Amino acid sequence: MSRRPPTRSSARAGFSLIEMLAALAILGLIAGAATQLGGRPSPRLRVESATRSLCAALRQTRMRAIAANEELALTIDLRRKSFASPTVAETPLPNDARIDLSVSANERRSKDKANFAFYPTGGSSGGELTIALGGVRAQIAVNWLTGATRCAIF
Repeated sequence: MSRRPPTRSSARAGFSLIEMLAALAILGLIAGAATQLGGRPSPRLRVESATRSLCAALRQTRMRAIAANEELALTIDLRRKSFASPTVAETPLPNDARIDLSVSANERRSKDKANFAFYPTGGSSGGELTIALGGVRAQIAVNWLTGATRCAIF
């Protein structure tokens, strides 16, 4: 019995290793992209992001008040859950977060709005703000004497 030489169609049946690796790589990219599209970021990530944005805005407003030699204020809007100042556009805070604000009575603009004022000397009106979401809590404190901003996430 003699063996027949392979025909052209039987030698070509199946996939090469390179074709299989390319297909697996494409599937991996699609699966990775799909996991990023589904769901919201974790509460910790959302609180950290909001805290960093707010701390940077407070520091930037203080620096501009010193440089421009004028009083500037960063306004917190609890109803809209956002903050803004002359140096920072309105920036949202997490909508589902609990926000507690403690500032002097002079800086309360209404029940839902309050300011952190910064003076040309570097000082401020002072105050504290807490952002809480899903067991994660951030505390932002502005020192009235120095205007320094301290931010901590727990």
